[in-house]
Amino acid sequence: MNTLLPTDNHTGLPKWQQPEKVAGWVFLAAAAGAGIYFWGAIVPYLVDIVFDTVKLGFGLGALFVLFLIVTSKRIKAGLWYAGQRIFRTAAGIFVETDPIGIMQDYIRNTEKEAQNMESEVGHIEGAHELVKRKMDANKQQLQEYLRLADSAVRKGEKDFAESYASRAAQLEDYNARLQPMLTTTANVTLVMRQILKAALRQIDNSKFKVNLLKDEYELVKRTSSGMRAAMNILRGDPDKKYFFDMATDRVAQDMAQQLGQIKQAMRYSQEFVKEMDIQNGVMSEKGQRLLEKYQKGDFNTLLNEQPSSLGTTAASTAKATNDAYSNLLD
Repeated sequence: MNTLLPTDNHTGLPKWQQPEKVAGWVFLAAAAGAGIYFWGAIVPYLVDIVFDTVKLGFGLGALFVLFLIVTSKRIKAGLWYAGQRIFRTAAGIFVETDPIGIMQDYIRNTEKEAQNMESEVGHIEGAHELVKRKMDANKQQLQEYLRLADSAVRKGEKDFAESYASRAAQLEDYNARLQPMLTTTANVTLVMRQILKAALRQIDNSKFKVNLLKDEYELVKRTSSGMRAAMNILRGDPDKKYFFDMATDRVAQDMAQQLGQIKQAMRYSQEFVKEMDIQNGVMSEKGQRLLEKYQKGDFNTLLNEQPSSLGTTAASTAKATNDAYSNLLD
């Protein structure tokens, strides 16, 4: 028998021409257009949310780090030592902080000054030699002028004789003025040579003392390091001892908590086992009575019989259970 059922295509139109389908597509198109239109306003809002969330995360992280710095002794000690190391390293870039290095730097500077002094002594000696040669040349020239003046006198040329004689007198005055300078340069050279010799001897002595002190200092540092290690073993490092005590207390607390949980679980299991023992005792006694009645042929009268008192058996079972658990907990 054919049954006529209502169908969606009773109008005979295609699906895309049906009113509900057209309305659905129009609604979807309107929603897509509205999303595209308002996307420019939504995106900045979403970007602000993301960046504000990131800033909030950084702020919370900074507050957490600050909280750790304020409350944690270990972190404060680490930051203190790290700051000391950083500033000491930064100071070591510009200023020598090692005492042995300071002394060695002083010796190097003294050696440079000695080298400069030796160069200056060389310059003074050069000036002394220059003055000496100049005076020798003036003496030779003075003798030449005197010979020329003498020759002019013999020839009766009085003017030439006076001119040569005047030049000779000027050269003599010139040498008279240079003589103190020659003496001064000689004396200064001698004194500076003596000073330089003493300075070089002092530098050698300082090098010897610094090398000896350096070896002694290294030996003392190594010995002190070994003794410090021994004292750390005997007395213990205060920082590490502090954390050791904290760890010991933490283990003791964990053990106490776990033992408490174990005892609590045993108490719960004791109550459960006591209840089960009572029930099992009751059922066992009842089953024994039923078996005895049945063997005697009194099964029918047993069905109408009231249950007797089982307090003695239940009490003995409960007492045995309590004693066992008490011994276990102790």
